[in-house]
Amino acid sequence: MTVIETLPPTPLEGGDRRLRRLLRLRPEVEVTAQGGDVELTHPWGHQRVHALGERTVAALAELTRTHADLDDLVLDQARLLKLLERFPYLVTTTVADRLGAPLATAVPIARFAGLPGFARPTGPLVLSRFAYLRRLPEGDGESCVLESPMAPFRLTVHQAAGGAFVAALSTSRTAAEAALLAGLSAEEGEALAGLLAGGGFLEAGQGAEAPLWDFHDLLFHARSRAGRHDYPAGGVYSHQDVPQLPAVSGTGAREQGEGIDLPVPDWDTVVARDPALSEVLEGRRSVRSYADTPVTLDQLAELLYRVARVRRIIPGDPADPHGYDGVERPYPAGGATGELEVYLSVVKCVGLEPGVYRYDAAAHRLRPRPFQHPGEEAAFGELVTAAWRAAACSVDPQVLLTVTSRFGRLSWKYSQIAYALTLKHVGVLYQTLYLVATAMGLAPCGLGSGDTDAAARALGLDWTAESSVGEFLIGSRPTNVPRTAHRFADVVAAARAGEGLGENF
Repeated sequence: MTVIETLPPTPLEGGDRRLRRLLRLRPEVEVTAQGGDVELTHPWGHQRVHALGERTVAALAELTRTHADLDDLVLDQARLLKLLERFPYLVTTTVADRLGAPLATAVPIARFAGLPGFARPTGPLVLSRFAYLRRLPEGDGESCVLESPMAPFRLTVHQAAGGAFVAALSTSRTAAEAALLAGLSAEEGEALAGLLAGGGFLEAGQGAEAPLWDFHDLLFHARSRAGRHDYPAGGVYSHQDVPQLPAVSGTGAREQGEGIDLPVPDWDTVVARDPALSEVLEGRRSVRSYADTPVTLDQLAELLYRVARVRRIIPGDPADPHGYDGVERPYPAGGATGELEVYLSVVKCVGLEPGVYRYDAAAHRLRPRPFQHPGEEAAFGELVTAAWRAAACSVDPQVLLTVTSRFGRLSWKYSQIAYALTLKHVGVLYQTLYLVATAMGLAPCGLGSGDTDAAARALGLDWTAESSVGEFLIGSRPTNVPRTAHRFADVVAAARAGEGLGENF
């Protein structure tokens, strides 16, 4: 469940019309008082504090229900303020305007967060290039949140004027100039600027902010791992109100007929023919050249069976609200979700007509997906061209494997990590393709990029429900490219001797 900040009462008690600076414990914090001692339970664990005194303990417990004015704490509750400074990651900080309405609340989302403070920065200010403003899915009145992978806080912006102030700082301005544009007083602008600066939302200096990261990469990294956010993550089953997708895809709208049943490889033949694992591992490489004779249907059949077939369906417990059918394949997958699908864009293959096919992994069958209009055929050409470019324009593709993810199989169970998890699955699928294709004497080449829109059009998919997440070329291996290696190749001796590692390293 996403945390929604609780607003202080509006208007706040006290009619002195001064800007208010308010502190409160995070909504999840529980205070258990035992005389003059107290135990704090919170998302990061718990702490026990001794000999606080009953008055301080009572004031601390009150902060789970209401806000305290910082000025009052300084004058009357110095001991409590010192305690809050000891556990700053449990304390929310709100700036309220002269009418008592909250402007913004800084909520710590990482344990290393400190109290943001109210220092008023001077001179020109500019918003961090990693900061972004959005609304929360659950909604919170007119509130929205400002977040950044660089910031240990989430800033809830309670008024439109606060959002306008944030937007004004997309260009370098003083707090007073931004406040004027947002319709706020200079004092309110300075207070908001202090909250932004203390929360880590302002640019620290030219080139100081993770210069080698793109915005989306840093955000993805920070949000898909623990430590820099407080959103529930992992197998939290946050979409139980939505039916789980079936373990195995059904027949698609564009798939006609019974499909093409593929031959099942013989175990004894495969085991007798395959090189040793170490020979395959050391011989594995991306091959960007092909033999004159294209790959065959039988070779594709064996590759798909050994790499991507469904070994078995693991039935879920129908009485368990978290139960779902698991999928076992030759490669590992978190939660046995089995969300990956493989589509073939065939240009040249002995025994198979050019076109698009889906691999039916349970039946070991190819499902042709005929083009329904010229736009889909054009998209097929775009896919193949994109693969040619991704392979450095070095080889005309024979067969392009497009790996897609049925995202709902993951997001039904997993929060925050679903997309990161599907990319991990793509990685192990790539390696499995590489090893089996190498053992079979084929030419494998994993690609680092693909065209999401062209794939959706060519394969007939809704890209928000099932989209391409990986591309892999398969072709016939030329005779001048060794299939395996018979000794280890490394740079260990040279590296230990301090010698140059060569142009390939």
